[in-house]
Amino acid sequence: MGTPGLWIGFNAFILLMLALDLGVFHRRSHAISLGEATAWSVVWVVVSLAFNLGLLHWYGRTAALEFLTGYLIEKSLSVDNIFIFVLLFKYFAVEPRYQHRVLFWGILGALVMRGAMIGLGVALIHRFEWVLYLFGAFLVYAGAQMMLQKGEEIQPERNPVLRWARKFLPLTKDYAGQKFFVRETGTWRATPLFLVLLVVETTDLAFALDSIPAVFGITRDPFIVYTSNVFAILGLRAFYFLLAGVLPYFRYLSTGLSLVLIFVGVKMLSERWVHISTGASLGIVGAVLAVAVVASVVAAQAEARGLRKARKPGERRTRTSEFDDTSVTARIRMLADEDLSTRAEAAEKLHMVGLELSHPVFNQWLTDPELATLLIPFKPAALTSKVRPSAREIVRPELGLPTVGVAVRPENFQKIRRANGSPRLAEVPPDQDAMEFELLFGHRVSLDILTTKAPNGNGAIARFLEKFGEGIQQVEYQTADVDRATQLMRERFGQQPVYPQARLGADGTRVNFFLAATPAGKKVLIELVEARASRSAS
Repeated sequence: MGTPGLWIGFNAFILLMLALDLGVFHRRSHAISLGEATAWSVVWVVVSLAFNLGLLHWYGRTAALEFLTGYLIEKSLSVDNIFIFVLLFKYFAVEPRYQHRVLFWGILGALVMRGAMIGLGVALIHRFEWVLYLFGAFLVYAGAQMMLQKGEEIQPERNPVLRWARKFLPLTKDYAGQKFFVRETGTWRATPLFLVLLVVETTDLAFALDSIPAVFGITRDPFIVYTSNVFAILGLRAFYFLLAGVLPYFRYLSTGLSLVLIFVGVKMLSERWVHISTGASLGIVGAVLAVAVVASVVAAQAEARGLRKARKPGERRTRTSEFDDTSVTARIRMLADEDLSTRAEAAEKLHMVGLELSHPVFNQWLTDPELATLLIPFKPAALTSKVRPSAREIVRPELGLPTVGVAVRPENFQKIRRANGSPRLAEVPPDQDAMEFELLFGHRVSLDILTTKAPNGNGAIARFLEKFGEGIQQVEYQTADVDRATQLMRERFGQQPVYPQARLGADGTRVNFFLAATPAGKKVLIELVEARASRSAS
């Protein structure tokens, strides 16, 4: 199936739709509204189903079922891309009005790459039929890996193409509207928006390694494999703006997708002995996805009812859950904003996240009377209360000011420092491979901005950036005697310090660190700091 005329006509139609999309409907950059996203989602689904009816009319039931099954698989697997797009746009702090442009060109590139991959797959299967068994085994492995590695952190800064671009391409420091390239001092430079585009392209390529073999498990017809891919991907942009805000509630969708991959892989491996019709495959895939979605909705509703019952009358709902890793990264970018109020708001949010993370551990330490006296600047009733305080209560000036340490890459370190009036750099012992300065916003918010001296350094900050990317690295509390506090932590809480003995810290302080587990199962690095004056006074 798929004569040269049909291939040419189909691609011409797709190019026409794309030209109308960017040249007419999205000529000016703007944030996509929910209504607009819904309308475009409906348009692409209707166009896809109309194409399927055309296949049914001219090529029969088998071709139509193969397309519909392949389309459903591709559409469902492409939802995983949306999770990544959400993270990428938050990580790079891309304004909503420019997100459609990135997705447009990213998906256009994805169509070209997927077309090449499908052509390669067809050639391999035609010449080496046993390749189908490799595809099947890979899909079973990919499905099992997806099921076992739920919640694994995605780290854009580890993308090899992004690393290459940052190392070899001339780049601008800031965005330039919707432009991917600008001319500065006679040289063409890529903007951060182009880096986002590169990561979108490579991310889709990685996802295509799963999805394209999955459709080959349904049909060997290259035209159906290609068209089902194209229609699923073209609707992905509108799906992103429609579903980005609600995807976290579909907690079992990833499990459903992993089962779909495993099913298609097993189907390919057992095809010689057990034949599963295309209609049966469509029913199984549809049923698995439907159960995953319904189970997610039911679980979300049950959880919401439980939270409403647990909440005391008049108690306000906490909103700390909105500050996930990607939100933290976006707030870090905002610390370099030219607007003071934007920087102050971002700093306050970061400070709050750090304090709310460390508070349960610190509150437990205060149950020891002697340790509480050593930490007396931070022994307010708000912290020892059973009621969890807000960040504003914790940081009242008269109660002392814990400092949240934020690790950033060297280039962002300089941006943040310049935007905030170039604060004094702290004097850090040279063997610690670190640079830092303090950001103060009023009497409430104190941040230490930390980075490594060299991109390939081996200090604690460099290791943190390599493993986790930019984020909250530590929370700092002051103590009158770091040695005695360390001893008490060992003896009374079984908490081992990172260093056997206190060591020199920034600006002549003496410090030690404790990696503690919170009741929620998270890890938080707490730094106890003894000021230089404390030691000399004793």
